[in-house]
Formats: sequence, structure tokens, C-alpha cells
Amino acid sequence: MADSAGLMADRRNNRYPLDNFSRLKQNHTPSEWKAKVHVFMISPGSLRTLIEARIPSAFATHKRTDTKTILTNISEIDSLTGGVPMGAMTEVCGSGKTSVLVSLLARASHEHYCALVDACDAYDPVTAEATGTNLSRLLWVRCGKTKQKLRPLEQAFKVTDMLLQSGGFGLIVVDLSDIAEKVVRSVPISSWFRFSRVVENQQTALVFVERQPQATSYAGLVLKLAAAPATFSGQLLTSFTLNAEVIRTREKKGVQSVTPDFSVKAQWA
Repeated sequence: MADSAGLMADRRNNRYPLDNFSRLKQNHTPSEWKAKVHVFMISPGSLRTLIEARIPSAFATHKRTDTKTILTNISEIDSLTGGVPMGAMTEVCGSGKTSVLVSLLARASHEHYCALVDACDAYDPVTAEATGTNLSRLLWVRCGKTKQKLRPLEQAFKVTDMLLQSGGFGLIVVDLSDIAEKVVRSVPISSWFRFSRVVENQQTALVFVERQPQATSYAGLVLKLAAAPATFSGQLLTSFTLNAEVIRTREKKGVQSVTPDFSVKAQWA
């Protein structure tokens, strides 16, 4: 009796596809029945043709175009990351970030028009020119120099938004290095999301230089640096050792790899 009850329950729940055919045959005329059977028995090729007639791109394959990058001019970092991606947001954080900033601008300013949004007016153009930066192709925006209602961080974000909307820059760097971490951490996640969406439609690399990464999930590249004790010649700093770690790439992978320690020479004007 239990088996019989289970069979009836299966029939009620339409677990037997042949029952469906029986009901269709009973409830339709012979011509309608043939049409229904034809639909059930259609070949995969014919089904694909029917779908493509309605939705032409249903089975189209889309290949991601090669991402253009801007090299930092530090070979160890470039071999690890492939360069800073254009059409994406990048975060560079940790000890040694300023050296990467200077080197990146020195390389990029010979190939692109660049903009530096300096949240705390910490950039040294004399040293930058000595390291090879083409200052004639660099727009330097100094935040916090005049009395305004907006705080330096708010000024920096507003200017960055204006620069992205105006277009024409191959590289936009926003230096938040000297902004307290707790202040940067208070930035709404919607702001990072908006920057990432705006820049992805442009041939622009948007780079935020910070103490710690804040927009990780929306960034195309997150590079974290760590510095070892510096090397001195007498009282003169000559070089320091860095270690670079990729926290995130555009392919949304986790920690990718870590470079061996490498030395960066100190640059002096």
C-alpha cells in the first residue's frame, strides 16, 4: 500500500514525464498535438537557431580586450604587476609608496598628460624634476592651501571627480598619504564605487596613494609595500629596501605573490 501511495504522489507531482504527454494528447486536437510533440522533440541545433533569431547575441562570446598599463619604472614592481592598469582604479599603500609615486609620475609624464591631486601639499616638484618628471605635462593640484569650507580630503575627492569628468589625462594620482587613516576610512563606500565605474570607461589610470587600502573590492590593482631599514652613507640616506605584495588584481584574485626584497636608490635634487 505504501508503494502504491508513493506512486500516486509521484504522478500528482509530475515526476513521470510520460504522464505529461498523455495529458497533452487528451486535451488537444491531433494537429495541435503534433505541434506540441514537435516542440518537445526539437533538435539542439534548431533550438539554437530559434533563440538566435530572437536574441542575436545570446551565444556570442566576448573576449576581454588587452588592458593598457603604465609602468612605474621600478622593474621589480612592473614584473610583478605588469604596470598600473588604465581604465581602472589602483591603490598603492604602505612604506615606500612615495617613491613609487615619484617614479610613476617620472615615467608617465613623458607619455601622457598627468594630474596629481595633492591632498596635503606634500609634493616636491624640485626633487620630482631631478628624477625625470616632465613638469610641463603635469597638473599639480594643491589642496588645503586656501581657506575653504571643504576639508583637504573633500577637496581632493571633488577635484578628482572634476578631472575624471573632463578627461584628457592618462594618469591621475590622488596622494592621501598624509591624511589620517581614520579620516580616509570614513569615506563612504559609494564614493570608491563611483570612481571605479567612471574610470573604467576611460583610458585613464586612477591611482590612490594611501597608508592602508580602503577601496580594495573596487580596485583593479592593490599594491602594498613594506620597507626594511634604510642604508646610510655617514648621515646621508643612500637607498632603502622594499618588499611589494599584490593584494588584488583586475581578475579579482586574492594575494598573488610577493617579490623578493629589492633596493630603491634615494633621489636628491
